[in-house]
Amino acid sequence: MKFSIIIVTYNRPKELLSCLESIRAQRIEIPYEVLVIFNGDRSYLEKFSRVFSKFKMQFIHKTTPSNARNHGLLKAQGEYIFFLDDDCTLPADYFSHIDFNTNWDVLGGPDQTPKKSTPFQVITGRALSSSLCMGPTKKRHTSGKYYSKNADERMLILCNLWFKASLFKNEGFKFNADLFRNEENFLLKELKQANKIIHYSPKLIVYHQRKNDLEKLGLSIIKSGECRVQNFSLIPNSRELLYFLPLFWLIGFFYALFNPESLIVYFYAAYSVLVAFQYLFLYKSSHFLYIFLYIFLHYFTLTTYSIGLIKGLWKFSPQIYAKSRANKSFISESKSK
Repeated sequence: MKFSIIIVTYNRPKELLSCLESIRAQRIEIPYEVLVIFNGDRSYLEKFSRVFSKFKMQFIHKTTPSNARNHGLLKAQGEYIFFLDDDCTLPADYFSHIDFNTNWDVLGGPDQTPKKSTPFQVITGRALSSSLCMGPTKKRHTSGKYYSKNADERMLILCNLWFKASLFKNEGFKFNADLFRNEENFLLKELKQANKIIHYSPKLIVYHQRKNDLEKLGLSIIKSGECRVQNFSLIPNSRELLYFLPLFWLIGFFYALFNPESLIVYFYAAYSVLVAFQYLFLYKSSHFLYIFLYIFLHYFTLTTYSIGLIKGLWKFSPQIYAKSRANKSFISESKSK
């Protein structure tokens, strides 16, 4: 078996149907398998088993997504493991961008907004690919030209991620079962510390459905911020402090709100203008509502992410303090093996 595709799903039948249909439509000439893990919801298991009889479906009792993925790893028989989210679809030429003869341990690419998306979803996707919004992690959502043979977790995303199966079966790596989100970040840090070869291919894209309302988007971003702190509490590293910069952005923003005559107001005004010009330059569109939404989503993303960081710091500060006291270099070599 050359590779195994592992999909963990929970109560998203419409999205899962599109995902599996996009896999079935591929022209794959090497042996592979598809493992669908129904995490705590068996409502559609029988139906999907009938429609996709060649794919393997399994129900497990509700657990964290990371633990569900570990369960899938125990069942997988492929030499390579491909993790795909249930709300993603594959473009027709997806597998033409994978070279199994290249010496990599981990390979990933970006996600893109599906072509059939609402204007809100399209602008959300554009904000996610903005360096003014996402900083060093924008490559997770940006299709470009430059292939990297020295990638890290800032460039990779779990909805489109390949691993050599030997990392799990022979070397004992696994997802941290306590993590509810961003579990790939923690694993990729461990693999990087172990000097594994991690590649990023900008042409290896999947289409990832964006949230279609502010509430769902906000809750998702808050959870990302919170889990970023949880990751940091497990492997404290001074270089990771970069991800806490949005906290200063939020503090400054509220200071500007209550002190409209302060000079810091000009910083946020200049930031808004810069974001607007970025949109005009990249997308050649002067649609006022789209530009306004693009700017708003930058502010919204940074604000909700900061709220998540605050929640995470409230929860995990004791662990961070204990780790930093125990390790004066502020770098932990802990493993989840």
